[in-house]
Amino acid sequence: MAVEMSDIAKTFRAAHGARRVFEHLDAAFPCRASVGILGPRGAGKSTLIRLIGGSTLPDRGRIRRRGTVSPPVANTQAYHAALTGRENLHFVARVNGFDGDAATRFVADFAQMGEEIDRPLSSYTRERRSRFLFAASYALPFDIFLADEALFGGSGAFRTRCAELVQARREHATLIFTTRSPQMLRRFADIGAVLHEGRLHMFERIGDAIRLFRAIDDGAPPDTGDEDEDEEERLAEEPFGPLA
Repeated sequence: MAVEMSDIAKTFRAAHGARRVFEHLDAAFPCRASVGILGPRGAGKSTLIRLIGGSTLPDRGRIRRRGTVSPPVANTQAYHAALTGRENLHFVARVNGFDGDAATRFVADFAQMGEEIDRPLSSYTRERRSRFLFAASYALPFDIFLADEALFGGSGAFRTRCAELVQARREHATLIFTTRSPQMLRRFADIGAVLHEGRLHMFERIGDAIRLFRAIDDGAPPDTGDEDEDEEERLAEEPFGPLA
């Protein structure tokens, strides 16, 4: 298994009281499989991704990971707005034990960055920021890729190429992603899952996962040929942190 979660408990404390997200969560994600996780808003999908990635720690339980794990796709927290695209890529690559030069060449070519790869991220336009984020997410050869709602982004031809890149990474790595779009599940998942009331229900048949999701979420998006772009665009618009 690429990731195994055993007896996971997680509670968040806030001014209005504690919110228990998971109490006895067990989950296993096979190596080199693509697992798409559906769930209503507030079900804990983002918390689950953060637990898998290690940016959030469980209150109790054990998480075993086999191989290197990417930050969530299009996550801005790994990048510094005052640094150039090249400097950011070298830093992230070095932290994870990869080749920064190779990552930079990939992003510059795939996102058609040109000289902007050597300019501060804070100077990027919205479209350029989106291209950089999604290209950078798949530039390093992680064993496990994580995505919370946004698997790919951008617009036009770049968006199509980005979707093709996701398919290519699926062939050599484990992909774990959350979504509220049944169409995204059909397109990119080998295994379907539904997160509901603190439990993760896994299905070998994608249609079974979608049927359960529809049964528990009256606001589920229709199963059409259009991917959800709202969440992807929202993530692409998030500011880079921390600003200098």
